[in-house]
Amino acid sequence: MSRFNPASAGQSLDDAIQAVQGGLTAPPAASQLDSWMRLLDGTGTGAQGALLLEMANLKNYIKQDDVANISHSLRSLGQLTTKASTEADVDEEISSKLRRLGEALLAASASVAG
Repeated sequence: MSRFNPASAGQSLDDAIQAVQGGLTAPPAASQLDSWMRLLDGTGTGAQGALLLEMANLKNYIKQDDVANISHSLRSLGQLTTKASTEADVDEEISSKLRRLGEALLAASASVAG
């Protein structure tokens, strides 16, 4: 089974999209990031390692209330997530959700930047 297709990936991606659209600068976002980070393989190929690193960065920026870097990190995550949607081992349903999440992250980045 693909790293991006665990049994809970579809629901986790739906939850992520909903959370991003609801705003990621609130303190609860840091704990949500922890659960998403557990789904990724930091030593995996493709975008996973970079996503994991950027999520850790975002978590720190949220804790510091560093709006400029939150925006930058969300933009990076949006780009990485969109890239992950095109990887060969991602099925179409997951790919579609990754694209939607990437778009939501990019929109959140623009919104945070003001």
